[in-house]
Amino acid sequence: MATAQRLLPATSGKGVGRGGSPSEEPGTIWGRAATWGLLLLLLYFAVAGVSPFVNEPTAMRAVATSSAGGALMERFSKLLICVACLIFAVQRHQAVCRLSMHMKLVTCFPILAFLLFPVSQQPTRTISSAALLMGGVLLVYYIMSRYTLDQVFELLLVLGTVTMVASVAFALALPQYGLDLKGGHETAWKGIFSAKNYLGNVALFFLTAAVSCRARNSFLRSLRLSQICLCLAAIAFSRAATAYMLTAVYVVYFAIMAALHRFRKTDYLVVGVLLLAAVSTAAAMIVVWPELLVSLLGKDLTLTGRTEIWSAVIDSIAKRPLLGYGYQAFWLGLEGESYRIILAVSWILAQAQNGFLDIVLETGVVGLAVVLLVFGFAFRDAVVCLLRSRNDRQLRAVEWYLAIVVLTLLYNLDESFLFDPKHLCSMLFLLACVGLKMEWLGLRVSPQQRPTGQLYFGSTK
Repeated sequence: MATAQRLLPATSGKGVGRGGSPSEEPGTIWGRAATWGLLLLLLYFAVAGVSPFVNEPTAMRAVATSSAGGALMERFSKLLICVACLIFAVQRHQAVCRLSMHMKLVTCFPILAFLLFPVSQQPTRTISSAALLMGGVLLVYYIMSRYTLDQVFELLLVLGTVTMVASVAFALALPQYGLDLKGGHETAWKGIFSAKNYLGNVALFFLTAAVSCRARNSFLRSLRLSQICLCLAAIAFSRAATAYMLTAVYVVYFAIMAALHRFRKTDYLVVGVLLLAAVSTAAAMIVVWPELLVSLLGKDLTLTGRTEIWSAVIDSIAKRPLLGYGYQAFWLGLEGESYRIILAVSWILAQAQNGFLDIVLETGVVGLAVVLLVFGFAFRDAVVCLLRSRNDRQLRAVEWYLAIVVLTLLYNLDESFLFDPKHLCSMLFLLACVGLKMEWLGLRVSPQQRPTGQLYFGSTK
């Protein structure tokens, strides 16, 4: 109880913001230079630090950055971004420290990644990547301690609209950069992102934020509607099968959550059991008739070569199962153990096409255990909050957090961005985990102990 109370403001009343400081009207976040600086920093993570005027396969960029000159520039850019993240975190160091203690598993992952540098195939790359990951984690803590969820949605509305408009412009006006020409998909959009799959991934996450946002004025309502349309267009023209499938999953998820609002909380478990049975039935059908799913996705039984990659990756994991090959230090092109996989599958790779396999490759089963626990606690917090939520605004927050966690889990079955140091969707996943934890802790405080007029919204007030 005392732990949860420390997350609430020290003073009461309507004019209280996070950390016990005077609250601001939602619109005033745009009157601060720090908000615009944060937006620029998030833009770096949105494009994964890659210039939109670069059009070459991700795997080739990984090979280039493993060379001496490319490696030096990569380390320097990571250091600059890490310092920028730390500057934000220091501004609210007390709240950030409290959150880091409540999110021990999330906090310890970059520490674990750093401590494993002695076994890394490229220690300097592991150290710089772990530092950047820690900076990103601290930036997430800063965001959750500084902004309400509605303000976070506003940030994502602006960021999403900028990136989606730029992506459409690049695809139509600058096709030499905006189409995934080097990926063998000449008509697929990639916009300002590194690949078509990346565009589909980011567009879907921005779509969830726009759908969940409750705009406070007509301008933001227009921005919200435009972002929904732009994201759907980006997903459609990205030609990314995974994005297609998970957009359908999100639509079904949203419909189910809307329908559940009509039920009593005691009925949630019954609906949950029925949904679990339906998912289990669908999974069994996929196992028995896999050709049905792959035909719907427009793929073959190897999932466009993914099963062959996974088989080769598992062989590499067997050589270093406990601690892996070093954080962000496995996919080095024609160097190290990745060379054996490239020879086996006959094309250059920069990921295992599965986030969980990449975690094992880089940090071993120790890192995988941490990641699985992060997911486990996120789902635990979500279930408790859905069953015990006190108001519609809190319920809306939990539903969005849970959507991000579910989509992250599903995406990383055939893509990879779990605990990626330069991936916006990885940051949104961590933000969702933090938000669920704060909601769960908030439920441990009785309404009588809460400050008057407070909207408990996954905040660290």
